[in-house]
Amino acid sequence: MKVRLTTIILALSPGLVSGVWGQAGGGDAAPMESAELQGGVVPQGETGGEAPSEEVEAVDGTPESEEATLPDVRKPGEVPAMFRDDSKLDESMINQELGINIYTAPSINKIFNQLDDLPAIPEEYVLRKRPEKLSTEPGQLALEMGYLMADGFIAVRSGHMNDVKPIALELARFGKALGVGERMNAHSASLLENAEKGQIEEFKRNLANTQEDVNAELVSLRDPDLAHLIALGGWIRALQGATAAIGAKFDPKQAAVVFYPDGPAYFGEILSGLNPRTAEKMHVDHMLKLLQQLTQAMELPEGARPTPEQVEALRGIIQQLTEATARTEK
Repeated sequence: MKVRLTTIILALSPGLVSGVWGQAGGGDAAPMESAELQGGVVPQGETGGEAPSEEVEAVDGTPESEEATLPDVRKPGEVPAMFRDDSKLDESMINQELGINIYTAPSINKIFNQLDDLPAIPEEYVLRKRPEKLSTEPGQLALEMGYLMADGFIAVRSGHMNDVKPIALELARFGKALGVGERMNAHSASLLENAEKGQIEEFKRNLANTQEDVNAELVSLRDPDLAHLIALGGWIRALQGATAAIGAKFDPKQAAVVFYPDGPAYFGEILSGLNPRTAEKMHVDHMLKLLQQLTQAMELPEGARPTPEQVEALRGIIQQLTEATARTEK
């Protein structure tokens, strides 16, 4: 598979974005996410001195003093900050021949963080009908692997421990089809053990390690675009679960977590760089239109809070995107 975004990604420094996916989540998780971003994104000495003793909360739930530290624009091709695990970024892991770092692909672990502080996902959205027949298109296989990783996390989070075994077996099957079967087999056993023992955090970390190993293997096979497609599948499925949870128990502050236009904008850039033959088989043109609609639907006027109607609009587009990613050229 040809890589058209490689040069762009290599040329850009670690991404800086205007929004924070997860900044409005409930409980105590939001300040931790903001602190993490400040540590990994904002250089020391550029935060404007010490933070005030009292922070005024903005309408989206983020303290204004934290919002002020975020730059205005995400550069094209940059992985959004809330998708990127900077702790894994290491120059020694850069593949000089391919010109891409294996950790420039979005982190599944970071993407799943959006679900942590949301209400329970309705039962009808916990389980997803999975394809019986494997696609012959690598890009489609990568998308489905991302869906499966999200399926596993959603199942464990929702207490469906018995559903993890078939998901783990499916991950191994798709991994073999993608040429990364050995890596997947090693992780499948650990995922099953985590699920059987109810170790949600360990399961989540294991999923992140699985993705990292698969990414490394795909880069070695000169298919780094597939790593981004795995993340795209995981993001779509997580977003589907998140909007379903928010729709079932609406709270405007919690709802703000999914209004993150940098997400669909970034994945649109990734899809635009796919090999034309792959893009045609995956019906990328249709997917790009839906991602553009999603970007626009996620853009809120300054000072505005999301409404139930806006969340429902997101759900409609996500459903179309889910259906679009399941289509392949026969």
